Amino acid sequence: MNDDDYQSDSTLGRDLRTALSDVATPERPPLAAITTRGRAHQRRRLAGFAGLGVAGAAAGAALALALTGVLGAAPARSTGTIRTAAFILTRNANGTDSLAVSNSQMLNPAALEQALAQYGIPALVKIDTICSSNLPSPTNAGVLSLQLPDGAPLRSGPHPVLIPANAVFVINPAAMPAGTELFFGYLINGHVHTLNPGLIYPHSYTCS
Repeated sequence: MNDDDYQSDSTLGRDLRTALSDVATPERPPLAAITTRGRAHQRRRLAGFAGLGVAGAAAGAALALALTGVLGAAPARSTGTIRTAAFILTRNANGTDSLAVSNSQMLNPAALEQALAQYGIPALVKIDTICSSNLPSPTNAGVLSLQLPDGAPLRSGPHPVLIPANAVFVINPAAMPAGTELFFGYLINGHVHTLNPGLIYPHSYTCS
């Protein structure tokens, strides 16, 4: 390499540096501006997540309402039947219970008490005994209704009325006064069995 070549290379390098120095270098944004943009981006992301959460909650609520409409509200009282040789106790959908006692089988008082308790009905059942509360005696109006087997009306009088065992009693537990329970007196006279119902206060009654 001669001196002329060296000078040409030096001149070329100087010219390149001059040309590059003339190229505009973009200004870097200040640190505060970078921080502000970063925080704004983060807020937009958080807002998007919150929107997704609200949308998810709304979708869940809509699904719950749809299932409620399809499935319907759970019934307050389910039906069912307790069946023995001596009696049949049926839980009705309207909140009442129907009791039918057979005339051909001896009634077990403890079994009937247990069946009634299973349906939430407190009761006292006795054989050849009539129990009543001391005055004032609770009224069974609205609690017990009767369907006689022959359709004859039930006759009332000053003395307890003996009701055939094969009559159907309709019990409305919701109408029972607070602090009372049902009483059933199962009376046996030879082959004739009769049932006498009523209401008593469990802590204040006498039997005969």
